[in-house]
Amino acid sequence: MPFFAPNAPSTEAAALAAYLEHQCRQLRSTVHGLTTAQSRLTPLPSALSLAGLLAHSAQVVHGWLFGVMKAPEPVELSDYEAINAKIGLEGMFSGAEVPDMSLEDLLAVFDRSVAYIREAEGVAALGAPVPVPDAPWFPDDMVIDARWVWSHLTTEVARHVGHADLIREAIDGQTAYALNDAVDAESAST
Repeated sequence: MPFFAPNAPSTEAAALAAYLEHQCRQLRSTVHGLTTAQSRLTPLPSALSLAGLLAHSAQVVHGWLFGVMKAPEPVELSDYEAINAKIGLEGMFSGAEVPDMSLEDLLAVFDRSVAYIREAEGVAALGAPVPVPDAPWFPDDMVIDARWVWSHLTTEVARHVGHADLIREAIDGQTAYALNDAVDAESAST
């Protein structure tokens, strides 16, 4: 996996999907070579773990893109349990909570979420309105469209990649460049 996102997507939608997918793959690489127990460690003065960040990011990517694909019909907060179940998660995760599953199973959930990116890529026009979820953290007058969702997801996952990089380095000293090289080497040998 190259350290940089591809630079020649054919459309704006393809570019947004490529950048989001790239950040998700960067997040996935932070657990390369770890055990389930290591992925649950919280070595920093935070409750975040790599496993928790994977679960949270999987549900956020899948949930928001589900909302884009369902628009203009709104997604209710009560719908998210069923939405998460579609990718194999039960419950909601903020990054501090860790689902009761092995790292291998959690990566399968994460991969299903990442695969959903390409499924959602061409479904809604980027300017298509998306109903704002009825959640207390959204202002009542907020208006969003599909482009905003794609940009927001890339920003949120990238923020969590930064968290994950720091957590991984605190666990065993591994850095993003070395982990990318290891992932690339493993992919080349299979």
